[in-house]
Amino acid sequence: MSKKTDRLIDALKASARQDGEKDAETRAKIRAAMVEALEQLLDQMPEQRAAELFADLEQVAPESAAKLIRRHNLRPEVTDGVLADRLKNKPLSETPTAR
Repeated sequence: MSKKTDRLIDALKASARQDGEKDAETRAKIRAAMVEALEQLLDQMPEQRAAELFADLEQVAPESAAKLIRRHNLRPEVTDGVLADRLKNKPLSETPTAR
């Protein structure tokens, strides 16, 4: 290849890398905004509804993530009871917040 072609390819790679970095930064900002909004929502929710949402999250999360979710300061203690009831009675697809 010619030097001009090499420069064009290098410029294209650099542009693609910058686009990827911008996309990653945008995705991180979106996730941070969602987390902030979710925490505000959880703080304002009735306890039972928040417990059901935490139970939904814990049920779909990998075990290592579920352990971290259980430590969240907004997690109601009654979430344990919600999870225990679900184990006895119904799958996640039938829970109130799954609709």
